[in-house]
Amino acid sequence: MKKFFRQFPLYQLVTILAGLPILISIALSVSEIRQFDRTAEHTKYDNETVNLMIVYDNLAHNLAVERGLTAGMLGSKGKQEQVDALAVQRKKVDQAIQALNQFNVAFISPKFAHDLQQDVSAELGKLVEVRNQVNSLSPTISPFAYYSNLNRLAINNASILLSKIESVDVATLGKSLLSIMEIKERAGQVRGALNGAFARKSSNIEQYVAVMDYIKSADYATRQAMLTMPPSALAQFEQVIQSNTWKQVSDIQNQYLTQKNTLDALQGPAATEWFALATERIKQINQVRNTLQKDMQSLTQDKINTATRYEMLLIVASILGGLVLIIVLFIVISDLKQRIGLLNSELANMAQHRNLTHSFQSDGKDETAQVSNSINTLILSVRDLLKNVISTNNHSSDRLKQIVQSAKDLGNSSVNTTAKCTNIAAAMTELSQSSTEIAHSSERALEETQEMNDKISACQTQSVSSFKAVEALVEQIEQTQACMQELEKDADSVGKIVETINGISEQTNLLALNAAIEAARAGEHGRGFAVVSTEVRDLAQRSKEATEHISELLGNMTNNTEMAVENMAKSRAATDDTFNSVNTVKGSIDELESVIDSVNSHINSIANATIEQSKASEEVNRDIDTLSGIAEHTGNLAQDMNNIVTNYSSEVKQVKEQLNQFDV
Repeated sequence: MKKFFRQFPLYQLVTILAGLPILISIALSVSEIRQFDRTAEHTKYDNETVNLMIVYDNLAHNLAVERGLTAGMLGSKGKQEQVDALAVQRKKVDQAIQALNQFNVAFISPKFAHDLQQDVSAELGKLVEVRNQVNSLSPTISPFAYYSNLNRLAINNASILLSKIESVDVATLGKSLLSIMEIKERAGQVRGALNGAFARKSSNIEQYVAVMDYIKSADYATRQAMLTMPPSALAQFEQVIQSNTWKQVSDIQNQYLTQKNTLDALQGPAATEWFALATERIKQINQVRNTLQKDMQSLTQDKINTATRYEMLLIVASILGGLVLIIVLFIVISDLKQRIGLLNSELANMAQHRNLTHSFQSDGKDETAQVSNSINTLILSVRDLLKNVISTNNHSSDRLKQIVQSAKDLGNSSVNTTAKCTNIAAAMTELSQSSTEIAHSSERALEETQEMNDKISACQTQSVSSFKAVEALVEQIEQTQACMQELEKDADSVGKIVETINGISEQTNLLALNAAIEAARAGEHGRGFAVVSTEVRDLAQRSKEATEHISELLGNMTNNTEMAVENMAKSRAATDDTFNSVNTVKGSIDELESVIDSVNSHINSIANATIEQSKASEEVNRDIDTLSGIAEHTGNLAQDMNNIVTNYSSEVKQVKEQLNQFDV
């Protein structure tokens, strides 16, 4: 791996290694940008879904108003005031239908949007016919059921769209909006139903049940809205609930519900008064609905703007960061390439001209500055080394001259050495003869000490036998002593058993005595039992006497055993003293044998030393002859060394010339 990387210039490797993290960072930035883009797409999808929900909500709202006005017109038998108000509302419904038909989807699936609108469009196809029947005041299709079904489809579509929203915040607002739509729808149904009933001054049980269901459904929707609304919308909705209009409408509804048994003569406000109050309440509910719609649209638009802004910021930051990193990398690599190239050229110039006076620029704290600083340190070290080598070479030249003179002196000394070796050879001959006589005397002394050693060995053998016998006797005495101690323990145990038997015989005697007393009390009938008790008492008495005799014997045995134990202890002590004495004798014999061996060894060493001295004298004599030859050879070597030193002196001059080529 290292060989592979060394095939490329350093700046290329740095470019690759530094470029990879930049590329990875760019790739991660692109991935993050795509993630923000997907988030923006999802947010736009939620925004479009909210807008389509609002379109269906507006359609349901306007249809509910038309439903209420239609009920009022039919209840008033076509009063012009009701007809004019209905005509105005029908135009608003037509505008809501047009807004639905013209709604173009960009993010929602067109097929999904078409499937949602299909059932609503099918019902809207009957709208003209229903209106014509209402205009003729003879409807065959129930306008109330028709409009309620349309509103139910619109609210159901809004609920389906809400399930497709991904944002939790938007979905929470959507649930609140659906609750308000449900409340408004139920309020519109109650308004329409009661508007017709109050206009006719009568009702029926079917309408009564339907109105009661509408009110209960509105109550459930109100509960859901109170639990899911955000704080701002909840405060507004609570104000609506606490308003006088809401309370008046609730009172009228409760008044209607209390007339279940008198629906044919219905009591209540005028239809116009009721319709105005109910419409005012629906307007208040509609204000809450409008607030929720605006909040949903504002929230989705804020999310779109935030995602888009973050995406643009990330794009700009990625571009600027990438450019900055690339520019910095380019500057760093260019500087690195320039500094390494300059360092390489200066090193080549130094090697070519052998100039050690040049120093490299080491400014900065990067690696090239550190390398330059290290090279400068190396140059100083090499320069000092060369100076020392030159100085040493000069000293070597002076010393070579001294060596030449010493070689001449060595030749003269070798001649003198040869003469002295002859005198030493004669003295060594006399020393060899004296050593031979000392060796013979040592051999005789060695024979005498050998005889003494044999006698000591025999004595030591006898001592060892005595030591083993005494040691065996000690072991036997220890075993006998242990047996006597066990016998003493057994005697104690038997004594305890005898005491137990004695106690039993005393108890038996007492029992026999008691039995005799009881037999005497029994008179004639107890005679046989008295005889038995007498025999038992006699046996107990004899047992007691026997145990006392055994106790006496055991006491004597115990005393004898104790005396035997004491005697064995004394024998053991005497045996230990004998054992220690034999052991001491054995040690003394061992020491004597050791001393004799030591004397024998010394005599043997003296004999060997004298023999070796004799041999050494002969060898010294031969060595002196050899030394004489060596002295002669040394003279020849001194001459040869003189020649070698002369040649070495010339080589030193050549080294000096080469060292002078360096500039230090």
